[in-house]
Amino acid sequence: MQLYRRAITLIEGREPFALAIVVRASGSTPQKAGAKALFERDGAVHGTLGGGCLEAEARKRALDALDTGASFVFDLNLNDDHGWDDGLICGGNVRVFVEPDPARHRHAIAAATDAEGRGALLFQIYPDGHADAHWVPDAEIESFCPYPGSAALCDALRSAAPAWHEEKDATGTTVAEVYIEPVEPAPVLLVAGGGHVGQAVAKLGSWLGFRVTVIDDRAPFADAGRYPEGVRTICGDIATEVAAFPIHESTYVVIATRGHRHDGVVLKRCIRSSAPYIGMIGSKRKALMIRKGLIDDGLADEDDFTRVRSPVGLNIGAVTVEEIAVSILSEIIRVRRNHEGAATSLNVCGPA
Repeated sequence: MQLYRRAITLIEGREPFALAIVVRASGSTPQKAGAKALFERDGAVHGTLGGGCLEAEARKRALDALDTGASFVFDLNLNDDHGWDDGLICGGNVRVFVEPDPARHRHAIAAATDAEGRGALLFQIYPDGHADAHWVPDAEIESFCPYPGSAALCDALRSAAPAWHEEKDATGTTVAEVYIEPVEPAPVLLVAGGGHVGQAVAKLGSWLGFRVTVIDDRAPFADAGRYPEGVRTICGDIATEVAAFPIHESTYVVIATRGHRHDGVVLKRCIRSSAPYIGMIGSKRKALMIRKGLIDDGLADEDDFTRVRSPVGLNIGAVTVEEIAVSILSEIIRVRRNHEGAATSLNVCGPA
């Protein structure tokens, strides 16, 4: 969704640009279906189709299309001589959709980037060169039935993979080509504590596509100016704000307050939430002490701690604040990609 958010920014700035998406790929291609790039008239490129000959060809055609305004698809056979002069060893076939005027799809793109639930973004390309775009929330799929591509929607959402569909009439003639991109809400990263580590985690998390919220009870550390655009900040009692935060199955929590007492109170407020990951800064001794206190007080049990990582982060020998942030986000990604919404078999907190 980050690239679509960038597209919205360009649209709002009235900057001319074209959107190119790999809608189908087979063989040893540099990118798979769903790869996309934005090509500005001044030469700026956002995202990538995989570089090399494919991206060069797409860029040329996309910039030419800025003058015609017509949407189109094209096929490229990478098994030919493309790329050998550059030392690229690719193969396979790709189909690329080019939209030279994404502004006409602003509402659909914005709805997809702002969505709180699952759904799909559809681009319908017609033989006369015009295209339509629709954002279809999961709950509205059945009502979308009259439109081209509706039959492929459920399959695409079920597989969570982009799909390319050709809609044909009774005579077998293609009446529309449809690109379907399933969209899951961006995962949420809740950072309790806006100190050096919390700030670095928030910055990296934002860059990785998380919807980031930082909570701190010190105004200077909850200042939005310390963080990238889009990071939400809350200044208030950390434990109280964490308790009020809507934590769900796609919320990843990092506890990095200014002291062990605060960390323990915050952990107490979220230990029984549905967060698949709770990481807490500090030593193993500190983690065991907090763990024992929560269990002894009846506020948590052994199962609750299967989602808690403390010491936090993968063991990559991190020393600097930035390296620590990398280790933490790496661990979060590992949990998230291993099984969405479930913990991995990593050791957590050690035995009591």
